[in-house]
Order: sequence, then C-alpha cells, then structure tokens
Amino acid sequence: MDRRLYVPEKWFGLESEARRKWASLPGDLRFRTKIEMGAEMLERAKSRAHLPYQWVTGDALYGDSHDLRQAVEEQDKWYCFEVSSTAEVWSREPNWQVPESGKVGRPRTRKLPSADSPAAMTVAELTATLPEAEWIRHRVTEGSKGPREYEFCRVRVIEKRHKQPGSWGWMMVRRPVGCRDPKEFKHYLSNAPETVALPEMAWVGCLRWTIEQDFELAKGELGLDHYEVTKYRGWHHHVTLAMLALAFLKSVQQRWGEKWHGRLGAGSTPTPGDRPASRGVDTGAHHRLVGASAAPKAGGSGLPLGAMAA
Repeated sequence: MDRRLYVPEKWFGLESEARRKWASLPGDLRFRTKIEMGAEMLERAKSRAHLPYQWVTGDALYGDSHDLRQAVEEQDKWYCFEVSSTAEVWSREPNWQVPESGKVGRPRTRKLPSADSPAAMTVAELTATLPEAEWIRHRVTEGSKGPREYEFCRVRVIEKRHKQPGSWGWMMVRRPVGCRDPKEFKHYLSNAPETVALPEMAWVGCLRWTIEQDFELAKGELGLDHYEVTKYRGWHHHVTLAMLALAFLKSVQQRWGEKWHGRLGAGSTPTPGDRPASRGVDTGAHHRLVGASAAPKAGGSGLPLGAMAA
C-alpha cells in the first residue's frame, strides 16, 4: 500500500554530502527510523482515506514502540503488536494517584504510585502465572504443509507506557501446540475492546506469516529485489511497479479463492479441467496466480506494517 526507503543515519553527516548528491536524495530528506516511517505511512493512509482498515499489526520492532502504539490508538484503530518478553504490564488496577500539592510551588498533575500500588510485571512473568486450562487451540490459516495451528491465551492488562499506566487492553500469548518452553512463546499487546473474540485477535497476530509470504511472492515472481538502480527516484519507480503487480496478483487470488471455495475447499484454486493447482505461479501461464491460500474471514481488515515498508 505504501513504501519508504530506509537511508542509514551515517548518510546524513557532512562527510556523506557527496554521496547523497550522487544518489539524488532530496535536499530536505532527514534521517527517520523504521518506526517513524511506519507512523508516517499510517498517517498517510488515514489522511487519504482510501484504505478502510481496523487493525494494525507488526513484529516486536514496531510493537515495542510506546509512541507507535499510542499513535494507532489515537487514530481510533486497534493494534495487535508482538512485543518483547520484557514489556511490562499490570494485571490489575495499579492505583496511581496525583499526590496532594504542597503549600508552595506548582500544583502537582502527574500521577504517582500509592503505597498499596502493585508492581508492574513483564509479560513473560505474567504468562508464567496463567493456568494451563486457559490455553485454547486455534487454526489461524492454511499453510503449504497443512493447517497452521497454535495454542493461545489472553488476559486483560494495563500497559506500562513511558513508565506510566496506560489504558486497559489485552495481553495475548501464542505457543506451538503442546510446547511448554517459554523461549518459543510469542507475546502480543492489543488495545482491542473486550468484545473482540480471541480467534479474530489470534488471526491478526499471526498475519506476520502472510507478510513474509507476500514478500517471497514479490521477490520470486515480480523482481521486487532484482533491481540495479543507484538513484532515489529509480528505487521508487521499481518498487512502486512491483507492488502494483503484487496488488493485481493478490486481487486475482482473492477472487479465485472466493469463486472456487465451495467447489474445491478453502485455499484451493482452479486449473484447466478443475484439477487442483500447485503452489506458486504457474510457469506455463504467468498471468494466472494459483495456489496461495486465502486468509480466513475476520471481523475487520488488517494493516500489517511489514507489508508497507520495503
């Protein structure tokens, strides 16, 4: 839907001025982190109002950013970000209060923990306290080797955002079926309301697999990474055309999946004679996309950050 070229910070020093001119970088271009570029793309999608979506998801690189989670929330969107195991939350009301102001000085406005306030804990520590009976097995999508299933558990929490209590939301945990090794667990934070069902949240959290699948398709069949450009504009031209082709292929895939779902089953696509197709792009007719399974239906469309940034 959108793209940004990440330019390393060392390119913006005085000693790299000749390099920037040689690459035709805009004179007003400034260094931005990947998280800042992700926030820019979300703001662009909102201002253009051409892409209806409710969910935003991404890996821990994005999820660990307090500011990015706050930005999504301020847009009245729901996020389900993967976070590091060290992210901190409260499992009950932290009970922070504004202390009484003294006789002199400015009135106090910042909340501070009271004497009986519980300490925040990491999502890994909270996960260790969850009863085994609370884990539920869900099938999130169909993979090339069969259904992709995981066990999920979630609990209502209050995020610790910039060392302050945030609003109520969800902590969700994913683990391989039957796995008890905490190193294999994936933790997520979400601001979705209590009414959102666990299967929908689980599907959104696992969209990272879909992002990687789309990138593989774009690189393998559309040449997303096969370019020999040295100029800033040339990169944008190549990536824009590759993404346009990918959008066309994905739209065809979705239409074929909906058309043939009832006859061939979820994720199957037709070939001449109604024979099941192999995965990938048919080498005999590159204009037809076959094989990649369609994502299961959910309550709202998602906007994975990884799918926007190259």
